[in-house]
Amino acid sequence: MLRIDRIMKEKNLTANELGKRMGVTAQYVSEVANEKKNITIAGIQKFAKALEVPMAALFDGYYEPEMRVAEDGFTCPYCGHIIKVSKGE
Repeated sequence: MLRIDRIMKEKNLTANELGKRMGVTAQYVSEVANEKKNITIAGIQKFAKALEVPMAALFDGYYEPEMRVAEDGFTCPYCGHIIKVSKGE
């Protein structure tokens, strides 16, 4: 399931505004966001670029860094694993 609609809401973008960024119609944006139209990898890349997010962020299950914080490390934005960091000697 795609998260285009959710990301648009988070960024306060309408289908019309996103369509203008992408050079497509608002109807196309709405159809893809509502999963009424199939999309290619190139199309996903175009949505990601226009929304200024990694391609993976457009899919359900994508790890959102703000949801998990590690005290002694950081979280990989791609896989969501916590990477431990320690001070060397």
